[in-house]
Amino acid sequence: MQASPITPEDRVFSTVELQALLASHSDGPGALTELLAHNGLPIDALQAPLTRLSLSQWLGTLTGCCHASKDPLLALRVGQQMHLTAYGMLGFTLLSSASLREALDIANQFGLLANLKHQLHLEVDGDVAHLHLRENFALLGSERYFSTLLESAKILTLLGDMLGHGFKAQALRLNLNPEPAGAQGISQALGVPVQVNCLDNCISFSSHYVDQPLPQSHAMTHQSCKALCSAQLHELSQRYDLCYQIQKMLLASPSHIPPLPEVASRLHLSPRTLRRKLETVGSSYNQILEDVRKKLAIRYLLDTPLTTEAISEKLSYSDAANFRHAFKRWTGTAPRAFRSQNREIDWSMPPAFTLPGANTTARAHARA
Repeated sequence: MQASPITPEDRVFSTVELQALLASHSDGPGALTELLAHNGLPIDALQAPLTRLSLSQWLGTLTGCCHASKDPLLALRVGQQMHLTAYGMLGFTLLSSASLREALDIANQFGLLANLKHQLHLEVDGDVAHLHLRENFALLGSERYFSTLLESAKILTLLGDMLGHGFKAQALRLNLNPEPAGAQGISQALGVPVQVNCLDNCISFSSHYVDQPLPQSHAMTHQSCKALCSAQLHELSQRYDLCYQIQKMLLASPSHIPPLPEVASRLHLSPRTLRRKLETVGSSYNQILEDVRKKLAIRYLLDTPLTTEAISEKLSYSDAANFRHAFKRWTGTAPRAFRSQNREIDWSMPPAFTLPGANTTARAHARA
């Protein structure tokens, strides 16, 4: 996976957290189906074990549910449900590790299997250990707010599972800017003193937990589970790599997007074999093509003076009207309006002070 950088549009995350979120969603099935469809997620596909979703799909659904919910801490409560058992073999690998230090190294190595959106960096300062949650993706606004709440609660839950019921964090720092009542609610829900408007996200706890044997430590179980995690990550990498190769090929085409037969030929496959391989990994050429068109369209609108007609031609649409219809389906906004609204935004604005609901990933997606 290290050779293939993950972007917000790459479908590499499991649906386990999404299913927990949807189980907590209070709106009716009609609204739920519409929300999923808006983010390109057929509701029937969520139960398929091979279904993978992109960060954009996950964040779009998460923010939609949280905004619709009457519970301002919905994301946090979902994170509290994410126990080690939710992550299958990786959960058992973490649980059977020799120490917390080793478990955190494993979590970073196989973070994709736990849908981690952060790198976990451990620092020990005398009697206190600080676990820094360093963001892997540049998110802003509502997406960043709800994702950070969920991930912080999730990692606290996983720490409690590994260290036993006696574990209690001493403090939680969050690089978020909630209302004062919101900060108090976060602290009460987690049972941990919380500081907000901090420069980083960090969980602090007693350093004696770091190197002592974990309660469920077992060397043989750990090695067996770790080997299975390696196999799972390798399998996921193979699936991802095929989609990545096709995506890279389409993105690199300067004048036109090659059709499936041409892509298959470059990969030394027949069109039928390529279709079958993509079906096996839960994808399709049309699905990859749509993701690429969306990326390129946003890039052209934000970074070039190309007209809508010129962009539609470069993206191999039959006419500009079809492109405008597709772009509005992707973003909810017409191309010209999107360009007008987003080209002059100050993207250097500190994330903690970005207004909730701001457009959070357009520029990141375009440059990914």
